[in-house]
Amino acid sequence: MMQFAIPCTALAAILLASCSGNVADQPEADAQRLFERNAATARQLVLDFDAESDAALTHFADSAVWTPTRFGRTDTIPLEEAWAGWKRMWAAYDLELLSDLVFLPGVDPETKAPDGSVRIYFDWRYTKPATDSTEARTADLSLYEAWEFNADGKIWMTQLYGDVGAMLADLNRE
Repeated sequence: MMQFAIPCTALAAILLASCSGNVADQPEADAQRLFERNAATARQLVLDFDAESDAALTHFADSAVWTPTRFGRTDTIPLEEAWAGWKRMWAAYDLELLSDLVFLPGVDPETKAPDGSVRIYFDWRYTKPATDSTEARTADLSLYEAWEFNADGKIWMTQLYGDVGAMLADLNRE
């Protein structure tokens, strides 16, 4: 019977070579799993927002902030202020999501590698209902939104880009 002797260094090299492809792919696979988890959260947030549901609040970390993207605003907006704004928006306007929800992976700004953040381009229709003295007004608005997530899968930072100020000015003109 023949016996084969493989030196330990050769065995280690063979094992390392056979695993090297998997090790290189691991960060990418981890980022994809993280993105999928966070995109599911973002999807539910948009659906809860569209339904004007208080459940939308559950997707955020207690310390969540919105970055300023409106004229004249430079400080971050805390969760409580953003939530109050949503409630006012829901009370004053009828909102309708116009586009399919297609979430895209975000990247780390320094490395450009996927990092589990989530972004989306989408369209909303805002309608100011008619009153005794005014007709209903409608405006469609294209938006870009990006979310950063903490380790618990909660949104800790939101960036929303779109000319919301001009849309509101148009809907509320005399």
